[in-house]
Amino acid sequence: MSRAPDRPPAASEAVRAAPRFPGAIVELDASGGIVEAWCGPAAPALGPGPDALEALGVDAGGPDAALVQLLLASAIGAPYDAWPVLAAGAPATLPRRDGQVLAATWDAVTDGGAIRAVVMFAHALAAPATEDDGPAEFSRICVDALAQLGECEACLLRLEREPGARAPVHQMFRAMHTIKGAMRGPRLRTSRDLAHQIESAIEALRELDESPASLVAEIASLLRQLRTAIDAARPRNEVDDAFTDLLRDCRPAVVDLQLATDRLASGDAGTAAAATRAIERIRAAADRASLRALAAQCRSAARAVDAVATGSATAIDDLLVLDRQLELYATVHREASALPGGPALLAAMSAQLAGDPGRGAGEALDALCAHASLPSLAEALAAATPQATRCAAAVVADAPAMFEPCAPRDDTAQRFDRARRELSDALDALHGRVTEGELTPLRAAVDRLSLVSLAPLVPRLTGLTRTLAAELDKRCDTRVELGDVLVPPATARIVGDILLHAVRNALDHGIEAMADRAAAGKPTAGTIEVAAYAMGDRLVVTVRDDGAGIDLDRVRRRAIERGLLSPTAAAAADPAQLLELLFQPGFSTAARVTLVSGRGIGMDVIRSLVSERGGSVVIAAAPGRGTELTIELPIELPIELPIAAAGTG
Repeated sequence: MSRAPDRPPAASEAVRAAPRFPGAIVELDASGGIVEAWCGPAAPALGPGPDALEALGVDAGGPDAALVQLLLASAIGAPYDAWPVLAAGAPATLPRRDGQVLAATWDAVTDGGAIRAVVMFAHALAAPATEDDGPAEFSRICVDALAQLGECEACLLRLEREPGARAPVHQMFRAMHTIKGAMRGPRLRTSRDLAHQIESAIEALRELDESPASLVAEIASLLRQLRTAIDAARPRNEVDDAFTDLLRDCRPAVVDLQLATDRLASGDAGTAAAATRAIERIRAAADRASLRALAAQCRSAARAVDAVATGSATAIDDLLVLDRQLELYATVHREASALPGGPALLAAMSAQLAGDPGRGAGEALDALCAHASLPSLAEALAAATPQATRCAAAVVADAPAMFEPCAPRDDTAQRFDRARRELSDALDALHGRVTEGELTPLRAAVDRLSLVSLAPLVPRLTGLTRTLAAELDKRCDTRVELGDVLVPPATARIVGDILLHAVRNALDHGIEAMADRAAAGKPTAGTIEVAAYAMGDRLVVTVRDDGAGIDLDRVRRRAIERGLLSPTAAAAADPAQLLELLFQPGFSTAARVTLVSGRGIGMDVIRSLVSERGGSVVIAAAPGRGTELTIELPIELPIELPIAAAGTG
């Protein structure tokens, strides 16, 4: 092999420009031998030997190598005019035996109008970059993970009360697998590693009939660490939780209520309508945030407004309770947020009250204040009035929902939500004056305004594929076609979770390594296709890959090893029965557990999410050609019940 680092090869113009090309320039003869070569600073290593593909580490028996040989055999000696046609089939990439890929471009060396040699320009492709998501998507990942983390914490609280309960263990395992699957990019690597560690600890719980207190405590400690890691990674200056969102959304209504209450107290009954509108806005926001105790107080306040307007002077005290309750919510929220473990402590007390309704609220809150520095609650208890105790009990009852993570919304989205609520409120005000038959189509039109597109899932899935492919040292293109389907927000979140697991599963288990795909005569980059469309009142989602398919013999062996099927039953099982086993909790054909898979939980999560919503999921596979997952979910419009006029309930 000849190298000429000090002078470019004197063949074609392309070769004469060799020093300006950072990769390798290799001139080939008809047999694929090296006539001359030049290696720039970014060139792949050239091994010994006269054969170019062998020197570059390319598998000479692969399909791409065969295309090179075909190009050389047909081009050399042919007229140069034929080069564009001959070069059209030349491979743009060449997989090396070490799993790396070479990008290749081609040119002809001419002599008297005929092609006498072919020049290959080659450089190693960098591995796909593990990229960070944009700020909005990154914040969404953190928000969703924190919500799943709250679910895990609630499951642990139940295990502390009922060590023998198994349902919360499985629920926690699925939630943690979802958290781990969502963690991607350099900034969340610590969180992903912690989630993997927690998943291992929860898996140990699944093998036991009862949950040891020591292991539950260990998991609780790890969950706190994970929450801290996600909080540290999450962008600041975002809406953090449901109560922060409620305050931001309802601040004008709170001010309006305070002004209207002052005027009502002074005898101005004409402000009753303004007070009712403000209360209704706060109630609607409390309902959206699942702050049920606060919403109940809003209904009581609405009745009080009617009573004050009709001359009941004592009812003003019931109206003032709502203002005091909002102030107590805000103060406790601020104190608990600043206290290490404050939100979890309030959530634990809420769960204790819910599990032991016979216990007095005052006694329970006394116990809470004895264990934490929450002076606002302590002061409410010290007042020893029914109103103060009721406010304090409401705060504790709403605590879990109060700290529920809330996704940030831009100003446009907020204005749109506000306009939709005002339309809904206007229709509610017509209740009783207009027939329900006339209101129904208008309500349906307003309900449709709350539907969302699945389009935001497109960059989410393509980003996931790029990042995960880089981690697995694979190449894969994701084609996502979600059409113009509109669904309720809850359905969009579920579809996002399902596709997270489905795409990860397809990339890890389905798409082969580049060398294996090349050996099978496939393009080195695999393909995952995701599509969604509406079919009547059902949403159909498909995930298809062109990978290796599913090894049914391996599924049979694993089913026998795990005791799911006897050898006789496994031998007699048809493909559909074997594929159904993939949805069994803990069933996996992976040889080992990794950060991506191996615990047999991904398909279990998909089946659980689909089944809980009355849907169905079917898997089909063709050996060597790929796998297809088909999910059907009902498209349910949000049900908005008419709200009774203020003062009637």
